[in-house]
Amino acid sequence: MNIKNNSKYVKKHDIFICTHDEENNRHNYIDNIKKASAIIVDQDINKNIKIPLIKVNNTNDTMFQIYNDYYNRPTEGLNIIGITGTDGKTTTAYIIKEILDNLYDTAYLGTLGLIYKDKKLATQNTTVGIDKFLEYANILKKEKINNLVMEISSEGLLHNRCNNIKLKRAIITNITSDHLNVHKTFENYLNSKLKIINLLDQDGIVIVNTEDISYKYIKNNKKKIKILTYGFNKKADYRIKNYRLTNQKTEFTLKHKNKKYKIESPLLGKFNIYNLTAAVATINSLGIEIEKVSEIIKTLKPIPGRLNVFKTKNKANLILDYAHTINATQKILEFSNSTKRGNIITVVGCAGGREKEKRKDIGKIVTELSDKVIFTMDDPRYEKVKDIVNDMLKEVNKDNFIYIKNRKKAIKKAINIAKENDTILILGKGTDNYMAIKNKYKKYNDLKEIKKYI
Repeated sequence: MNIKNNSKYVKKHDIFICTHDEENNRHNYIDNIKKASAIIVDQDINKNIKIPLIKVNNTNDTMFQIYNDYYNRPTEGLNIIGITGTDGKTTTAYIIKEILDNLYDTAYLGTLGLIYKDKKLATQNTTVGIDKFLEYANILKKEKINNLVMEISSEGLLHNRCNNIKLKRAIITNITSDHLNVHKTFENYLNSKLKIINLLDQDGIVIVNTEDISYKYIKNNKKKIKILTYGFNKKADYRIKNYRLTNQKTEFTLKHKNKKYKIESPLLGKFNIYNLTAAVATINSLGIEIEKVSEIIKTLKPIPGRLNVFKTKNKANLILDYAHTINATQKILEFSNSTKRGNIITVVGCAGGREKEKRKDIGKIVTELSDKVIFTMDDPRYEKVKDIVNDMLKEVNKDNFIYIKNRKKAIKKAINIAKENDTILILGKGTDNYMAIKNKYKKYNDLKEIKKYI
């Protein structure tokens, strides 16, 4: 017997629980249930249902209670740091995990999977459902790991996947336009992101960038919330000053409580200054000295699929990055231009079945900030790759691009035409292990393709 909240997967002895969120109400699927031991509801059902109905106050809370009891309350004693934002979630979460792991065992949960000690489990979503979350929390409890850093997506917040999770710290990296195919408007998207503050426990703190739109909303929130700020703003609790970027390391000064700290990191780009500062602020708020944190930062390894740098046989620099939003695409191209010694060759596409509005913006950005662009596929799903690329070309005024449908061939072409000191950017997929075509997830990995040719 299992608890299910998707009518498609209910079997004979399962219990179907009608959870609900802002987009979907599973009470509407009761007619699809032909075989089940029981159906749990929190609404009156005026239908002739042969399967026993169990009515509760709130099915979302009940689902949490069922799994929480089944796993013997695995989150008790688990210190959880939650991170949301359009860009930077994975990097910031991974930085915090790596730093804390130097001090005591810490797990990471998000886009890269569940990572703890020397183990890694793949996950289906950036933010998993509460049933899966409690299963993972139970694993950490058995492993005696008391600290978890997790990514929390806008869709996870929208669909109430994180209800009943209590956070010690909540970080908002930034909020720029994305996922409008789901949220419809930027205001809806923003409001979904801001729901993270409702997950804070009684002593919780939200860490936010003073330069981001979210700061104004949180500052004016009527709910009493303890806030820590970071950024270049003079009034930021953790103020960034005097930064220096190269293609080998990043240096900046951090000012906190009238004391200055030098931060040096192998993680590249101005955007990583923000990610690093958010991490420092969070860890320092847990009582760990900045001096100790800054020493660990010097030894950080690249985050998988985030600005990973390689050398080709022709001595060109190749950068693999997950950038797929307007903001992330622009930032990585600006960084590449600030450090370039040759031409920039960009391989890029946009996902099918997702926000179409951003395609023209990404197309314009990559053609304006690259010397050569190769447009290709990136999870086309049910759309034609050529149609997606045509959307990307709507506001392009330059002719510095070609189209190669097959992503493997596009990467090979970029590597073959690159000369010494050129920069090749492979954007959008990072370390994803699939290519979504129609309703199938075919095995595919950018990194494996890159290694074939370098």
